[in-house]
Amino acid sequence: MPSRPLIRSDTLSLVTVMGHTVAEAVQFYVGVLGFNIRCDEEVNGERLVVATPPNLVEFTPTASIRFVAARSEKDKAAVGNQAGDGVFLQVECDDWDTLYERLHTMGVDFVNGKNEPREETEKHYKACTVYDPMGNKVNLIERTTTTLGRVFMMDVGHD
Repeated sequence: MPSRPLIRSDTLSLVTVMGHTVAEAVQFYVGVLGFNIRCDEEVNGERLVVATPPNLVEFTPTASIRFVAARSEKDKAAVGNQAGDGVFLQVECDDWDTLYERLHTMGVDFVNGKNEPREETEKHYKACTVYDPMGNKVNLIERTTTTLGRVFMMDVGHD
């Protein structure tokens, strides 16, 4: 009988992003946010695309994103509504200035038209919330080691 591990390292492995097409999701998450495609192949007649955050350090637990084209009526109803009115995903970045400039260059829609980042100088972070092409809210935050929990709690709410 195998023994249990001394240290557990459970991680979230894969999150599905439902889109009208795989291409629209790839354009935003890979083209704008800079995610890296790890898999792009046909499986059982459907395109399977999996991407991971940019600058991924392989030993750091992280989730990948799988892009899926909506096929059924239930799938189509979920496009852009995967978290209701709340934030669907939070992406933490190490190079805020580059990402923020890319958001503007690529014409990304900011939630409530607020295209200036929320800055907390005392807490040392910047953040903004944008819509992905499907309509899901994505929170983007400058990675800091001391404020992520507090920032997440402030940003997961509704408008």
